[in-house]
Amino acid sequence: MTQAPDSDLVYNLYGGAFIAQVTRIALLLDVFTPLASGPRSADDMARACRTDGAGMRALLDYLSSVAILDYQPESRTYALTLTAATFLVRGRPAYAGDWVLANTDPRLWEGALETLRSGQTAAYAFPWAQDAWLESYSTSRVAYSLEMWRAAGLEPGRQPGLHLADLACGCAIKSLALAQADPTLRVTCVDSPSVLDVARDLAGRLGVGPQATFFPADLLADDLGDARYNAALLGQITYILTPEQNAQVFRRAFRALKPGGKLVVDSIMAGDAPSEWASRATLLMKTLNGGAAHTFADYRRWLELTGFRQVIQHNDHWLSAIK
Repeated sequence: MTQAPDSDLVYNLYGGAFIAQVTRIALLLDVFTPLASGPRSADDMARACRTDGAGMRALLDYLSSVAILDYQPESRTYALTLTAATFLVRGRPAYAGDWVLANTDPRLWEGALETLRSGQTAAYAFPWAQDAWLESYSTSRVAYSLEMWRAAGLEPGRQPGLHLADLACGCAIKSLALAQADPTLRVTCVDSPSVLDVARDLAGRLGVGPQATFFPADLLADDLGDARYNAALLGQITYILTPEQNAQVFRRAFRALKPGGKLVVDSIMAGDAPSEWASRATLLMKTLNGGAAHTFADYRRWLELTGFRQVIQHNDHWLSAIK
């Protein structure tokens, strides 16, 4: 067989950047906020955003073609979709525009380049609360979460009255989904105050507010208590942390759990062969903080040194351990 280079692979290397960079332009022009008052024509939008009329029409057409905006042909106007109205209008509770801007900022990628050259982290900051708002509306997360709890042996109703600590909880959708499925479960959500606002809102939307308490704390610095919880979750945080920070967090979690308590970790893990998600996480986390997609062998070593036993890997994201 004759072989040929795959030009489509090269096209795909940059093609996905178009929608990200066009959305970045729209956010920098604050295109979505004027549309919050109702549909507008391209000329109206050009005046509101102080841009060229033809250029604004092209921008709005593109945003409509990828379903971020809604084009109304009868009136030749553009309107917000529900998604844009929820996440892209500046000043609204679930605004996530700064999260999009942070992920598309050239400085992030210049920092990654410098990290590769020097080995030093760039200390780039993300607006994590806005990421939490996005995740709190993810329709797939509830089923994912319940599958994780079943894999870890904590399916709903198996241990009535369980007290769960969700450490660095984000929107806390994983623990709150379990609370929704098990009315006897109590959840303590631990994170920064701005992120806990998201978890509190989601608890209300899921109807589990009375089962949840919200504890503002720094996972790396504040006291989490002694023998307080039957189970604890570290979800999508350990790959952000360095090995030294993870060892510290596991010691804190061990102390906070009751004897026989279970720790569940949900994180991107590196495997024997390179994977896109793990490799990307390692590249970016090295830039931000010195973290990485750690291997299961790394986790098992850290956990066993802390005193955990029965460290089990359930898949390429989930593991559990017993105090």
